[in-house]
Amino acid sequence: MPMTPNDIRNKEFRKGVRGYQTEEVEKFLDSVSKEFEVLYTENFELREKVKHFEQELNQYKQLEGTLQQTMVLAQQTAEEVKQSARHEAELMLKTTEQEKSQRLFEAQKKVDEVNEEIEELRKRRELIRTQLKSFLRAQLDLADAFNKGYEISAEVS
Repeated sequence: MPMTPNDIRNKEFRKGVRGYQTEEVEKFLDSVSKEFEVLYTENFELREKVKHFEQELNQYKQLEGTLQQTMVLAQQTAEEVKQSARHEAELMLKTTEQEKSQRLFEAQKKVDEVNEEIEELRKRRELIRTQLKSFLRAQLDLADAFNKGYEISAEVS
C-alpha cells in the first residue's frame, strides 16, 4: 500500500529508554512529510499528465489511422479517375478515328462522283463535237451540191 504524507505525519514511534529526541524526530518527520507531499503531488500531477498524453496519443493514433485510410482511398480514387480518363480518351480517339474514316470515305465518294460527272461531260462534249462536225460537213456538202447545181444551171442558160 502506498504511503501518503499524512501517514508520515501521523506516524508515532514507541518510546524507549534511550530513544531519539522527540523534537528532532518530529521536525525531521515534518520536513520529510513536506518533501514527500511535494513529490507525491508532483507524482500525482505527472500521472494525470501521462494519462492525458496517453489519451491524446490514442487520439493521434486514431487520427493517423483515419488519415492513412483517407490517403489509401484518395490514391484508389485517383487511380480510378486516371483509368476512367484513359478509357474515355480511348473512346474519344476511336470515335474520332471512325468519324475521320467516314469523312474520308464520303470525300472519296464525292471525288469519284465528280470524276464520273467529268467523264460524262467529256463524252457529251465529244458527242456534241462529233455531231457538230457531221452537221457542218453535211452543210458543206449541201453548199457544195448547191454550188454545183448553180454552176450547172448557169451553164445551161
